[in-house]
Amino acid sequence: MWRKTGFAIAACIALSMLAACADDLATLKNTAPEGSAFNRNLADEYRRFATFEADQMFDWPDAKHFALKGLAAAQGNPVGPENPTDWNIPSAVLPDINEARRRLAAIFETGVRSGEPETSARAQARFDCWVEQQEENWQTDHIAVCRTGLMAALEKLEDTPEVQTARFTLVLFPFDSAKIKQPEYETLAALIGRAQGLGFADVSVTGHTDRAGSDAYNMDLSLRRAQAVREALIRRGLPATLIGLAAKGETEPRVTTADGVREALNRRVEILLAKPEAAATTEASQIAVLW
Repeated sequence: MWRKTGFAIAACIALSMLAACADDLATLKNTAPEGSAFNRNLADEYRRFATFEADQMFDWPDAKHFALKGLAAAQGNPVGPENPTDWNIPSAVLPDINEARRRLAAIFETGVRSGEPETSARAQARFDCWVEQQEENWQTDHIAVCRTGLMAALEKLEDTPEVQTARFTLVLFPFDSAKIKQPEYETLAALIGRAQGLGFADVSVTGHTDRAGSDAYNMDLSLRRAQAVREALIRRGLPATLIGLAAKGETEPRVTTADGVREALNRRVEILLAKPEAAATTEASQIAVLW
């Protein structure tokens, strides 16, 4: 009797979930996407993904989840890629997924979504697909399709003029470090070349951290990061008298997170090159060195 009752309860829950998923998916299919071209393409990507999960995989919870993301995108709301920490990802694969998300976030920081909305939306959807499939971790062909699609989209985006131009403006570094890695000196060399080409009146260097660690520790860390960048710029020929220094700790994140969360895009030093006419024209070139 208990087994029959338990089966009936489980069946009811499954049917309720199916109905809820079907409602959200139907709403998404009948919603004309609004907002930017990126949002419209993203809504279409999530619609296709949610439909596949519902009709082919009978995975109603995930179908509902991505249908809701599609609806948010269709309504013109900002929708970001999945956070791998919200999923049960095998530890062996997690570093690769985190690195892919880092690449995706760095690409999106350049504004490429406006110039390449279709490829950008495909990249985000394929990343989410990879995360979802990797948590299930049994359909290796599906995992490979999602990952391969993501990598192809990332490579295409990284080859665009928007990203190529901004490559030296977004450099990610490991957690809890104020040391500039050797390959990143190429970034600073490119910055100096740009500064010399533009001409500049002054340079401001401002350090930031993510929200992992105490306020006091992060303020000190952000100052040490700013000092490291300032010293590197001086060694490469920028006049010390023109370089201002500031530290913000964790108070001005690029990406809003809860306290204690590690976020690569918040671990940064921002460099502002003010052109001589900037006071009159408000023109300036902002460079962000992320830590």
